Amino acid sequence: MTEEDYHRYIAAFNARDYDALETFFADDFALENAGFRVQGKPAFREFYAFFHQFCLEEVIFKEFFPGKNGFVSNVVIRFTGIRDLSAEVLAEKGYSGMSVVPEGVSVDVEFYIHYLLNPDGQIQYIKGAVWVPEEKKG
Repeated sequence: MTEEDYHRYIAAFNARDYDALETFFADDFALENAGFRVQGKPAFREFYAFFHQFCLEEVIFKEFFPGKNGFVSNVVIRFTGIRDLSAEVLAEKGYSGMSVVPEGVSVDVEFYIHYLLNPDGQIQYIKGAVWVPEEKKG
């Protein structure tokens, strides 16, 4: 996947075009983030059908780092609460590692996301890491 391909991927994500997004994924791909795992295209759709009822996500591109078997991206994801979602509901759904974004609140979170590709160039595995800046002292 090239940086140009990744920009198309981000555009599909931001447009909530799940059909276009799934063309980038291997059938059994896995997404791990915030203490939960989504395995396969049906689970991906189920997760986002649930989550996007409560929160809008906008991916803002910063950098792309190509590698031998995949790439790393540096993005900011803007989460905007559109309905209140409780920690209890997240836990019940199996997403207890996620943070709640209250209705009407927007939060920008910087991520480094590692994408591993299969031999056909499709995304096999996604793992995100949140960038936590060093606290300033004094």
